[in-house]
Amino acid sequence: MTTDSGDTKDYPCISCHTNCCKEYTIFVNAHDIYRLSKGLGIEPEDFLEIHGAKDFDLGIKVKEGLVDLALKQKNTACTFLVESGDFFRCTVNDFKPGVCKSYPFQIEDGKLIQMSDKLCPVEWDTQEFEKMMVSHLEKDENEWKFYHELVLEWNAKHWIKKPLSLFLNFILDRVDISLKSNSNLS
Repeated sequence: MTTDSGDTKDYPCISCHTNCCKEYTIFVNAHDIYRLSKGLGIEPEDFLEIHGAKDFDLGIKVKEGLVDLALKQKNTACTFLVESGDFFRCTVNDFKPGVCKSYPFQIEDGKLIQMSDKLCPVEWDTQEFEKMMVSHLEKDENEWKFYHELVLEWNAKHWIKKPLSLFLNFILDRVDISLKSNSNLS
């Protein structure tokens, strides 16, 4: 839903109380970790926490166990969410994970729709966002495929469990190589 107010448009996120950032655990992929680490100039260990793997085949095998990676939480909300007056705001908009950028949309049968179990208090005008969101959702899907391939490669090579820090270095290096090779193709 969008509303006209003069020459500007107010989007639902402007007045939202960010329940999505407070209610969900934000799982991240290699590109998300790379963007946050490079964009903020901090080590991934400073903003990541480990969770027991949801999928045995795609869980990361490291010394710490079979894990998945998510953003740390602070007071049951994303660590990058800060209070600003009556609202909460994301402090990493330029680097936010793909899942955050695409929420509350998904592709179903080739069409952009709102998630049925969304926490958004309003209905969005999906036609207005379709062009931007479809390409973003496709990019996000490709980044997750890339990440899952990295996890499978890591798990196959490192059956003797190595520390999580080595896995993080492995994925950051691979994303860096991938981005450089893609920029050379352009």
